[in-house]
Formats: sequence, C-alpha cells, structure tokens
Amino acid sequence: MWMNNLKKLFCVLLLCCAFAFAQQDASAPAGTPVRTPVILGGILGFGSGTGVGADRGLGLYQIEPVIGLWYPRLGFFRVGCGFYSYYAEDDDAKYDVEHSDLDMELGVHLLGEIYVVGGYSRVKELSDVGDVAWNEWGVGAGTVLNIFSKSMLFAEVWYRRVLDHYDPFLDKNIHGSRIQLNLGFSVYVY
Repeated sequence: MWMNNLKKLFCVLLLCCAFAFAQQDASAPAGTPVRTPVILGGILGFGSGTGVGADRGLGLYQIEPVIGLWYPRLGFFRVGCGFYSYYAEDDDAKYDVEHSDLDMELGVHLLGEIYVVGGYSRVKELSDVGDVAWNEWGVGAGTVLNIFSKSMLFAEVWYRRVLDHYDPFLDKNIHGSRIQLNLGFSVYVY
C-alpha cells in the first residue's frame, strides 16, 4: 500500500512542478519563442477496457504524467508512465489489481496545430490471481490549444491494437483493438 501512496505523491509533485513552470516570465518580452522543447505534463485516457479484464467496459483507462520534447508546429516525442489499482472479483473472491503502463509516442504536425501520432505501450497488471503483461501499438490524431506562451492543452483520438496475451481473470487468450480519447496538459520547462 505504501507504494501506491508513493506513486500518487510523485504524480502530485510532478503536476505542481508543471504548474510552477507554466507561470509567465514577466521579464521576457511578449511573444518570446520557446527556448527549449522539453515538456512536462499529464494525460487522462478514456476508452474501452480491452486487455486484461475486458469486462470493465468504457471509462477512464489511464492517468499518467509525461515528459518529452515538443517542437511547436513540427513534432514531438513523449514518454509517460501511469499507475493505478482497482478491485476485481470473480465467483470465488475479490482481489486487488495493480495496473501500470509505459507509453512512448512520436508525433508529427501536419497542418499547424493538427498532428498525427503513433505509439507503443507496455502494460502490466499484477494480482493474487496472476500477473500478466502485454503490448499495444496505436495510431492517432490530435490538436493543440496553446494557453499562455509556455503551456498547452491537447486532445487526441487513438486506435490501439492489443496484441495476443493470456488473461488469468477470464482464463483465455485475449487480443483485439480499442478506441481511446486522450485529454492532456503540458508546459515547456525552461
């Protein structure tokens, strides 16, 4: 349990740092370009539960802090690592499942603030019933809304392909695809 609290504390500290860096530099002239492309931020991912525990249906799928490089109107590379846990139950018992995913994404701007993105995810779920890990590949499209000179909001729609893996909860092999909507916030770090 202390590990979950440590993960939550890390996410809160990262978000606080992101807001602190987002403050406008009063000494810089208006319209000053980005000095470095390093970003900090976070993503909320909404989608279906294909993977382990596919019976979870639609809802919040991931919450993850991200760090990366984002060149305005050119492209970006970002890495995110999300953690959460949930309770599941079968006919015999209830059990706690710890979910983690590592995402690596590469995007290219096409028209101004509109971009396409591709990514790879390594997902793990640990529980008393069994541990499982699987890979996901995805493609998507998104757009950016700049807020102030150092921060932005973005929205993305993804198609994700979940590769074949064994689900100990359903006692069968799972594979398939899902649609995911990401809403994110990021700031440039100076």
